[in-house]
Amino acid sequence: MKSIMMLLIFPLLMSCQTNSFDLDKLSFPIDISVIEKKYELSKNSDLSGIIVYNSTDPALLQFSGFSFSGTLDKQDNSILSTNYVSFYENRTTNKVNAYRLEIKTTSKAEEFEKLLEKKVGKTDFYYRDSEFSYRVWNRGNKLYLFETNNTGKYNDEKFKSCNLYVVANGDQLLNNYFISGGFQYYGDYLQEKNKPEHKGKTYTYRNFVDEKEKDDGKDSFYLKDYVK
Repeated sequence: MKSIMMLLIFPLLMSCQTNSFDLDKLSFPIDISVIEKKYELSKNSDLSGIIVYNSTDPALLQFSGFSFSGTLDKQDNSILSTNYVSFYENRTTNKVNAYRLEIKTTSKAEEFEKLLEKKVGKTDFYYRDSEFSYRVWNRGNKLYLFETNNTGKYNDEKFKSCNLYVVANGDQLLNNYFISGGFQYYGDYLQEKNKPEHKGKTYTYRNFVDEKEKDDGKDSFYLKDYVK
């Protein structure tokens, strides 16, 4: 009888594991139609050859086995006040090669920051002041860009938020789209790294900053707010 019960339960457990969703386990390219069949998505915008699909569905807000769903306003489930995920499709290739996880609730944002630090470790690209921080990790075929923001305010209540952008390294359109703003210095570094004199050599972002310090001195803007 016990063996029969185990035979009945095992397929059910396997089914639960198969249907579970985890952003951390996604491989690029992503077939958006597979996600659309199971979860609620809204086709939000078409920017610079990119189609964006947004969702506040808690089932999609899983990362490394943890849930990061939450809201600043229980009466409003829009992305203005709710943690959400976006998937970015390159219209040229019709492939989803990037996603964004935005967490607006302070406790979840702080929890996620600690989790990410533990998962990917220290980085050479780290800028931080009292309001924002920016970090970049290049791991395998994925680029991780992580931003924190301490300036959020909703209904006069302050909150800390964070954004994680994960992009396939081979998709130039999406890489150019995300490597801007607080991550622009990383784009400058990549341009330098791709020059012939660095080919076949180890050339880190720290090497890049050290060169800028030699060339421009301590006042180099690449040194401002840089965390060594």
